[in-house]
Amino acid sequence: MAGSSWGGWLSTTQLSGTSLDNLLLDVTGAQNAASEVDYACLFVVNNTASGNPMLNPVLWLPSSADVPGGTTVSVALDPTAASVKGATVQQAVKITAQTSAPAGVSGWVSNTGTQPTTPSYTNGLQLGTIPAGSCRAVWVRRTAANTTPVNADGFGLEVDFDTGA
Repeated sequence: MAGSSWGGWLSTTQLSGTSLDNLLLDVTGAQNAASEVDYACLFVVNNTASGNPMLNPVLWLPSSADVPGGTTVSVALDPTAASVKGATVQQAVKITAQTSAPAGVSGWVSNTGTQPTTPSYTNGLQLGTIPAGSCRAVWVRRTAANTTPVNADGFGLEVDFDTGA
């Protein structure tokens, strides 16, 4: 549900196919004027039926999916290791409000317009191997820029990986 992805555990609710208000709620005029910073957690899940691990997965912000002129967005890897879906242990850092920065999360990467490539994967987040049936948490940070209103402001994420098959 948009505005309530505060980490902790993998949700059983997938992001919707709707492109707007999918992960974060709209920025209000007051939030924009205050340059509010919001955080949301999402999980990259390996649901492969073949049982293959996701090898060398990299998450990045493609410029083709960015709506310029409004907020800025960056992503960072949660420090919690990949875990099996349905695990009873906490699978990500947990925050108590959308404006609370997740503890221990660093290395924020912004959209630079360039697809990450091996071996350094600059401009992307290296997620580490994600076994079949497992997940890894990623954080999104959105910063309002006190700009004029932008309709349909948004961003997209892409995950690229090898399967070894």
